[in-house]
Amino acid sequence: MWFLGIDIGTTHIKVAGVDDDGTPLPAGRIRTPTLDVDKLTFHDAEIIWRATAELIAEYARTTAAPYGPLGGAAVASFGQEESVAVDEVGRMLYPSLAWWERRPVRALDAETARWLDSFDQYQVSGLRHRLDQTPERTAHLRVQEPQLWQSTARWVDFCTFITHRMTGEWVSATNQITHSQCFELATLAPHAPVMERLGLTPAHFAPALPTGAEAGEMLPTALPGVSLAPGARVVVGGHDQVVAARQVHSMSGAEVFDSIGTSEYLMVSTATFTPRTRSYELGLDHERAWHDDGFLLGCPIPSGKVVQLLAELFHHGDFDALFSDLAATPSRSLPSLHVRVGSTGETTEEAEGLLTLTGLPAGARPAEVVRGTLDHLADLARTTIGEMCELAGRQPSQVALMGSLFRRPEMAAHRRERWDLPLHISPMAEPVASGAAAIARDALTSTSSPLRDHDGKETS
Repeated sequence: MWFLGIDIGTTHIKVAGVDDDGTPLPAGRIRTPTLDVDKLTFHDAEIIWRATAELIAEYARTTAAPYGPLGGAAVASFGQEESVAVDEVGRMLYPSLAWWERRPVRALDAETARWLDSFDQYQVSGLRHRLDQTPERTAHLRVQEPQLWQSTARWVDFCTFITHRMTGEWVSATNQITHSQCFELATLAPHAPVMERLGLTPAHFAPALPTGAEAGEMLPTALPGVSLAPGARVVVGGHDQVVAARQVHSMSGAEVFDSIGTSEYLMVSTATFTPRTRSYELGLDHERAWHDDGFLLGCPIPSGKVVQLLAELFHHGDFDALFSDLAATPSRSLPSLHVRVGSTGETTEEAEGLLTLTGLPAGARPAEVVRGTLDHLADLARTTIGEMCELAGRQPSQVALMGSLFRRPEMAAHRRERWDLPLHISPMAEPVASGAAAIARDALTSTSSPLRDHDGKETS
């Protein structure tokens, strides 16, 4: 028997398994399908589900074939800002605008946006208002697609949508649903003032359960070609970053995380939800952790997008050449360079784009620009982690680095050079998909043991 983890990611859909002893299996992946409409990128949940089901069937037929029937699964995905409107039977009515996109005209009125971004509301939801999360996206449908909105029965993230297709049950993850700003983070109760203001009701959202809770039994027809064990079930996964952090924590004991792929997300675990003025000023997220009574402080930095931009600008998209520049160029090569990166928490008026460089002297070499920019990102992340740890009441005794870019030795060495902290470099190629598989196994077997082949020691 084996257990499946599913990761609906920005660039790829990934699946990974573990056998019933906890031994990880190699991962499989395909590109995440997208739609381009009016120069904007969308994710169509129906298309993504079909692609996911086909990938799972191929994985079960090949990689997982020697391990027998599928015993269970868990689903992780990008954040709840990517959600879709569905009708009473769960058919998608409108696709999700990709999380990095911005519509040219805002649908949510400015007064409501300011109210959602107030410190009073931050103390309820744990989040600053962002430009393209549930309040703005549902406002767009109410204003631009009123008939479609009237037909909308639920507003669901991709974890919830995929779980429903596999089980017929509507279940969301607590670490996803609170991203909507429609729930009280401390109690998980619907926050009536926000819902009333946005024209939403609790019925628009699937019931929320913590990571590791059982969502429902797999439908025998959900995954054609996949042999299911008797009683095979789907377990709640959730926000991809939280699922990855849970897995890395189980291997290393780390409580401070730096995850970098398409985006960079800093996380610090904390036992309490204590929104402070400073965390509000920093634009930090408060969210539910992977266990019932825990929380995480989170902070997004668009590092992955900046790295991609630098590679495209200077090396025709060649990441190997970019990281060679990073390794070969000394720090402080351009002392006059000033770097500013965009923040996902900026208002429309404040936003200046992904990357702004000033103070570039004549004759500056691309390698020096790359080094100066990545120095800035590393220093920004280190400073932010320090403040997050102080707010969480813990010392950053070890930081776990995880995600695709930290598997680049040059990137890991650069962080080691810039930071004054012990680092644990996660060896996992797919921490989200593998972590989701481990969640399913841990929840559905009575004698779970940690994943094999890892000693949990620091690697730096």
